[in-house]
Amino acid sequence: MKKIQLMYLLFFILTAYLVINTGLFSDDFDAVTSSKITGLKNILIPVNSPYYADTPVMYYSHYLPYYFFSFDNAAAVNAVKIAYIILALYMIAQFLRIYMDESLAVLASFIFVFFPSHDSTVYMFMNQYLTLSFALYLYAFYLAHRDKLFFAFLSALAASFISYGSTPIAVALFALFCLGKNFKKAAVIIVPNIIYASYFIYLTAIRSAGHPRILEAVSVSGIIKQYALQVLTFTDAALGPSMWLKVYYAFSQLSAQSVILCLIISVVCYRVITRCNVVYNSRLGACLVMLTALSFLMYAFTGRYPQVCFGLGNRVTIFGSLLVTYLLISIPLPKKLKAAVCIILIFAIFGISDHWKRWSLHQQKVILTMKDNDALREYKEDRTLYFSGNQYSKYGPVSNIEFLSEGWVPMCVYRLLFHRPIVTSALNKRFEYAGGHLTDRKYRIGEKVDAYINVYDSEKGRLFRLRAEDINGYIWSLPEDRRHWTQIYDVKILKNLAVELMPRLDYAKAD
Repeated sequence: MKKIQLMYLLFFILTAYLVINTGLFSDDFDAVTSSKITGLKNILIPVNSPYYADTPVMYYSHYLPYYFFSFDNAAAVNAVKIAYIILALYMIAQFLRIYMDESLAVLASFIFVFFPSHDSTVYMFMNQYLTLSFALYLYAFYLAHRDKLFFAFLSALAASFISYGSTPIAVALFALFCLGKNFKKAAVIIVPNIIYASYFIYLTAIRSAGHPRILEAVSVSGIIKQYALQVLTFTDAALGPSMWLKVYYAFSQLSAQSVILCLIISVVCYRVITRCNVVYNSRLGACLVMLTALSFLMYAFTGRYPQVCFGLGNRVTIFGSLLVTYLLISIPLPKKLKAAVCIILIFAIFGISDHWKRWSLHQQKVILTMKDNDALREYKEDRTLYFSGNQYSKYGPVSNIEFLSEGWVPMCVYRLLFHRPIVTSALNKRFEYAGGHLTDRKYRIGEKVDAYINVYDSEKGRLFRLRAEDINGYIWSLPEDRRHWTQIYDVKILKNLAVELMPRLDYAKAD
């Protein structure tokens, strides 16, 4: 077997190790529940499905499989998640080999796919669509570069219809071909995305279907503020304190077997980087800067997604991570220094994977405790059931991966366990009881409370009634959830600046 084939095999095995047993999270539970209710026949022939309307390719690649997922069927979840990430790793490596040695391209693809700032695009199944959108579009460029224009068009079409965020990738790759005066190939890349953009505009603006992604009130000053927020938060998430914390605490998450694998792969990484030469390509660099800048603009128009390093929302940092990875591999720095940075990232990648695996196992234990709880099974009251505890995984001092922090998760878990619907809500410190109403300050929604609320303490596995006059005291007794380093170190100026740029974060504003 050739060395390059062994290289691919090694990284495919590592990918399987990193992804296996990382489980289901957050919106995954909602998708599993809705797929069971919908039924396989109606899933195969969708009618009025929002999943299908926005992104038809994603519907079949990432919604259809949920029908076969369950709490006690890890094999199906593992198989699909691993297959998609291996496919993405291969496709991205093919694109990168245009600009560097193939062994280095495989390593760079691995670092980009598993880059610590956007781990949710690997380990949360629903978020994998972004990884696949990147992979399919980069592979389309590779195919066009090899003069396989028909297949390049199909790959670009799939990449476009799998993600509403595909446009920045399409425009950047279009520009890359234009800089080389390959206008026919540039058209092959951009036309599929024009088709998708036209479809999406028609769907949302004319038919009022799907999910509109643009701010209701768009103004120049508003877009400038949102763009500034994107730049500042990406700098923090990909290069700044958030990234440093993510890497630092990853080492405390490492299992013994992961340390052994890291030592082995570190030797491979060192040899590849020190033996392979790569020349920085200014055209590619400029287009990756364009890709990053356009993604900031896209998210500035949505007004909903700051660039964060922790939690499931960190998927948005994937756009700028390709630029960071390419610069790390290609800029003229001492090879030993680049190898050292890559090795540190590899250790962090394995530590992050171990964190997701432990949290997935913990979620399963919490769910089994719920299943065995007679009071939950026999719950009959026609009122909201509040869930406290197990809101987020703990990653050092940071509250990281969401679990019971959003009301739809316990609602879906309950329905899957007991086969009947109830109304549920999270209960944590963002809630406040005043004037007879219990309000979630994050979403600005509340519920009228008469004499009491029902609470399930998921830490103790106990269902109980909480009198109205005791609600705030109970809320104050709950642990703080710190989602960002500015909350850990109480940097009030930066917290208040974030609220100024994105007012919907005012529930986290300093007093």
